[in-house]
Amino acid sequence: MNARTVTLETLDHGLLTVPEPGWCRGHEGEPPVYRSDITHNSVTVKAAAQTDRHGRVPLLQAHISHAPYLELHSEPYPVVSVQLDCVEDFIAEDIPQLLEGLTSIERVLRFVAAEALRLRGES
Repeated sequence: MNARTVTLETLDHGLLTVPEPGWCRGHEGEPPVYRSDITHNSVTVKAAAQTDRHGRVPLLQAHISHAPYLELHSEPYPVVSVQLDCVEDFIAEDIPQLLEGLTSIERVLRFVAAEALRLRGES
């Protein structure tokens, strides 16, 4: 992490200046939250499959996230936030294309996890 800071309006502490990691996409347009809900998020990366029947099928979204003031389940380090997107019925001919998409999921998750581990070393 670097020495960059951001001032956020919170519901319980008013204006609060906190360290902001260089990988955070910023907080512009976010409504005020409680201090414990302040979350830094990276850009989102996605994986999809291109099928004959459905065209492009979104499979996954992932990003690095860190909620340094979280109270119930503290996050001392950045975590990988994963959202699986696919609920479809596929024809048998689309399965090889779906498997290619699942392979891209593996690449995306390995990349994001490696970046989160690298950032842990910078904390």
